Amino acid sequence: MNKFIFPILFSGILLVAIFALMLFQQMNKGTETAEGGKDKDKGGEIEYAAGGNDAAGGMALALRMMFEDLTGSTTVAPKVDVSGFVPVAPAGWLETPYKNEDGQAITETILSRGPIVKSSTNTMLMRFDALAQGKGNGWARTYKHGDQMVSLILYVPEQFNSRTVRGGIMAAISENMRGFDDFGKSREIFALHHGVPIKEEAGYVSSSSSQDDVPIDYRVFNGDVGGMFKFQVLTNSSDAAVANVLRGLPVGEMIALLPEPEPHLLISAEFQTRDAEPSTDVPASPSIARRAYLMSKTRLDFSSKENGFLNDLTRRNIMKWEDAFEDYGTAVAISPEIKGLLGPMPALTNSQMVEYTARAYRQSGRDWTPVEDSILNQMERRSATKYSDIERYLDNGEVISEDVIALIKLLPQTYDAAEASNQTDLVESPVTAKDLVIRRGTKIGQGENTFGNCSIELGVRRCVVAAWSLRGRCGRQQLI
Repeated sequence: MNKFIFPILFSGILLVAIFALMLFQQMNKGTETAEGGKDKDKGGEIEYAAGGNDAAGGMALALRMMFEDLTGSTTVAPKVDVSGFVPVAPAGWLETPYKNEDGQAITETILSRGPIVKSSTNTMLMRFDALAQGKGNGWARTYKHGDQMVSLILYVPEQFNSRTVRGGIMAAISENMRGFDDFGKSREIFALHHGVPIKEEAGYVSSSSSQDDVPIDYRVFNGDVGGMFKFQVLTNSSDAAVANVLRGLPVGEMIALLPEPEPHLLISAEFQTRDAEPSTDVPASPSIARRAYLMSKTRLDFSSKENGFLNDLTRRNIMKWEDAFEDYGTAVAISPEIKGLLGPMPALTNSQMVEYTARAYRQSGRDWTPVEDSILNQMERRSATKYSDIERYLDNGEVISEDVIALIKLLPQTYDAAEASNQTDLVESPVTAKDLVIRRGTKIGQGENTFGNCSIELGVRRCVVAAWSLRGRCGRQQLI
């Protein structure tokens, strides 16, 4: 008998406590009491009048709000049949009822049904699972083609009941906050379906155990038809596959059921994607962003420059070598295993190699001499595009490292605009670049045509460059 008495007693105490708390709040605030102790229902909306500390009005309002919360009348579920809105599978694809295994395979995550929220991924999988089990007004389907899957849900969300006190308050708050829904988010419109924007969510999830935005390899797309219908796509497939599935969603029929559709929805009758021909490429997994994130979280021996590079990879600021050149050049200060995430470096022209390598050298933290730094700075800014632009620095014999010398030898005697803009492969510079034979503390080069004497300074080999070894004047030797 105790197993029945104690739960009932506890529930009674809890209800009394809730009632007392709500009554205390209402008697002290007295800001949302009904006029004359009664609500004025006008067209389904409640008018709230500011009143004094009316204990009777506060008690009535508190009782009503508590009753509505307990009976669930704060929200209502529109009675709309969405069973006929399931898209037909595209050619070559198989349409099946959604199963948990589908979502777990796409996200590479195990669904947790515990009371603690694990991550936004788990929350999404719970939503798909609930609709698959018939909980809520909607459905869940999966479209399959080999290992590629596009899971889709469509549902009618519960609406705030504006004929109730709390429902009216929450409806007003929701309407006021609607304009801030996209604040701080970086969502891109993937397609327009009869004027309804379908947005691709940013490729990150939040976790309750971490403050980091964790990069993900699956993709999520969301659509909202007038607040009455909502749909969501979860996929590991291509843009073209997502577009083919969503194209079959009868959004036009949904718009016809809206009580007050927005004007542009009434004149839009096409399905348009952001790209005229959506890509058929299936995103690689694990992605560069995810591998960079895992690398940064499992190693402590990276330099600050390497951690910055990994951070840019994780945030998808860098997705290919062309993105890295602007900020990191050829990334000479970055370890090969990190650069390996981007794959092989593409072929560069001589002018590109000079510019990007000079940028990388200046960011490497090496101890450059003032002359070296000036030369590298001009190479990086492309104010030195030919040998004569830096010749004045070498007239009186300067100490220059072999790395800088190698870049000098790539500079042509005259600037070739066509080579700088069109050529994709490294070519021989007009300045002859013979293999160097380096002897510590002695001349370097082929025979006795050298850059002068070389020595080791702080672990860097530098050579004394004299004017006679650089210019082909009066029968003297040219730069080799």
